[in-house]
Amino acid sequence: MKGKKASYLIHTRDYPDFPEFLDYEIPLELMDARVILLLQAARSRLCRPVYPSPVRGGWARLNGSVTSRHYAVGRLSDAGDIFPERGSLMHCWLIFQQMEQVGGLGLYADTRGIDGGRWPMLHFDLRPVRQRVFWIKSGGNYHTMGQSAQFWPMLREIIKIDEGYRNV
Repeated sequence: MKGKKASYLIHTRDYPDFPEFLDYEIPLELMDARVILLLQAARSRLCRPVYPSPVRGGWARLNGSVTSRHYAVGRLSDAGDIFPERGSLMHCWLIFQQMEQVGGLGLYADTRGIDGGRWPMLHFDLRPVRQRVFWIKSGGNYHTMGQSAQFWPMLREIIKIDEGYRNV
């Protein structure tokens, strides 16, 4: 399946929980099909709504950093940005950790969701897994596990935000 374009997938069969990809006109021809299939598998395990980012660059980019997993010049993008239902972010994060294909997981505390309100975002990618990379972005700063002393305090903050949604 590696190297197959996501545009070759059949929506109703391969990713029925995500009509947004068509609605948002996400460039599936620039994406690795494994991203969509992995997302559908995670969504099936989560049993809660998951909303793809409506931002095309959250799925594939033709500019920017060549090291970004979203970058799709000369290769297919192998990353995605999602908004799990409020209150289920950490559960979703744990599900992605159980999926061996995932090489990078990022939590973004400083994002706006599909409704325009504050909504933490989850990034996942299929970078080659030597050692999985975890990071948190908050206030424009990235905190990588094992490299930033702020990773764990920031994770606690995101957990509080996520728990707060469950108590509303």
